[in-house]
Amino acid sequence: MTVHAIDKLDFDAGDEPRRIYWDDETGEVSGDHSDVPDIRDTMARAVRDGYLPQIHGHWALRDPRHDPAEFLVVLFWPGPAPFDDEDRASRRIQLPPALRIEPAPFTPRDLPNGRVA
Repeated sequence: MTVHAIDKLDFDAGDEPRRIYWDDETGEVSGDHSDVPDIRDTMARAVRDGYLPQIHGHWALRDPRHDPAEFLVVLFWPGPAPFDDEDRASRRIQLPPALRIEPAPFTPRDLPNGRVA
């Protein structure tokens, strides 16, 4: 198993790049980035509930501490994920090769006909 280093701009540190570490064996997150406490809290919620909500559904998460695709959901929740704009994302965050994958499945929420979430 591996400790993955993620470089991400830290807006709380004047847009300086800071580092986030994720250990895929222990599931621990550490580093000097200001998001680390929020990522830890989000991870705990995802493990406890088995999902993370979004406006139109939820991300179903079975093992976000160890599954790279599920960890990506935790890393970018609730903000914009880098999966839609590679060029913009590459300026904001540098993922190690092992994390350059598609995220876990998103499950749309069922709504009654005529309702908008």
